[in-house]
Amino acid sequence: MKKNKLVLLNNEQQHEDDPETVQEVKEALTKIDNHYSVFTPDLQVFEQMVAAEQQKQKKKFRRDLTAFILIALLIMTGLVTAFFQLPLAFIIIQGIVTIGLPLYSYFGNRKKVMGVR
Repeated sequence: MKKNKLVLLNNEQQHEDDPETVQEVKEALTKIDNHYSVFTPDLQVFEQMVAAEQQKQKKKFRRDLTAFILIALLIMTGLVTAFFQLPLAFIIIQGIVTIGLPLYSYFGNRKKVMGVR
């Protein structure tokens, strides 16, 4: 059988017993450090990336908020008009929504439970 040398990291005595191995490891690590240089970009690069991403998020937020407000105003205008001009149409719309929303939620959750999308 071959006797394997085991270098324990927590035991300093083992390191002192085999200085050749320690020297070889140090030389190999030095070669690796010299061969593969590490590029660290400037802090300004990261700051510019963050600023650009924040700008994109602000534009998207403004666009989404504008779309939400316009759609809400359209819906509210339609409901107010229907309420004052055609009360029967308002009651029909309310009935459809009152019945349709629970049905939509039920069938939507049913598809998720079954794993079908």
